[in-house]
Amino acid sequence: MSELNNDLWLFDYNQGAAYEEFSKSEDFFKAINTYLLDNYGFKCKTILEIGAGSGKFTSFLLETCSKLYTIERNASLMQINRNKNRDASNVEFILSDVRELAMEPNSIDVIFAGWSMTSMRESFDVIFEIFRNILRKDGMIILVENAGNDEFSKIMGIENFTFEMKNAYVNMGFTQRKVINTLIRLPREDVFYNVFPNKNNVKLPSLDIQHKVLILEMQAFVLWNQKNY
Repeated sequence: MSELNNDLWLFDYNQGAAYEEFSKSEDFFKAINTYLLDNYGFKCKTILEIGAGSGKFTSFLLETCSKLYTIERNASLMQINRNKNRDASNVEFILSDVRELAMEPNSIDVIFAGWSMTSMRESFDVIFEIFRNILRKDGMIILVENAGNDEFSKIMGIENFTFEMKNAYVNMGFTQRKVINTLIRLPREDVFYNVFPNKNNVKLPSLDIQHKVLILEMQAFVLWNQKNY
C-alpha cells in the first residue's frame, strides 16, 4: 500500500470548532443517514461508534438504536459531541484510543465507523482483534469511507490511495454495499482550508464539492474467519 501523509486523514483535532464546521458541511442532504435508516435495523441494537469526532453520526445513531457507546481519543472533539447530545440517556462517551478499548466480550451488535477506520490502518491487527472479542455472533461492522472518483478525492489528491483502501477492505472480507453520491456544501472557503491547511494552494472549483461515499459491511462470522490484518 502506498504511503500517504497522515495530515490528510488526521486533522488538527485541537481545532475542534473548525473540525465541527467542516463536519456540518459533509453529506449536506443527509443521504448517508437515509441509506442507513432504510437498509439497517438498528432498533434494539447496541452500537459502538468508532472515532466519533465531534459527532457527525452520533445523534442519528442515538435516534435509531437502544444503546450507543461512542469512542473518541480527543477530549475537545468529544466535548462538542457531549454538548450536542447532552439530553440523550442511551449514550456512553468513552475517551480513549481505540487500541486501548476495554469492553465486555460479546456485548456489541454493530460496530460503526464513519470516515475513521482508514486513519487507523497501521493498527488494524490490534483493532480488529478487539472487534472479534466484543462483537456478538450475529453482529456486523459498518464502515463509511471515501469511494473516490469524485471532486473531493481529486482536490485531496487521494484517488490512488482511495482505490487501494477499497481493495484492502474487500480483501479483509468487507462487502461493498453502496456508493452514495453526496455533497459537501461549504458556507465559506476557509471552512475547508482550516481543516486542510496543507491544501491552501489548491483552488476550490466551488463551495459545492461532489463527494462519493462507500458503505462497507462485514458480518461477525467473516471477521472471526479473517486473521490476517
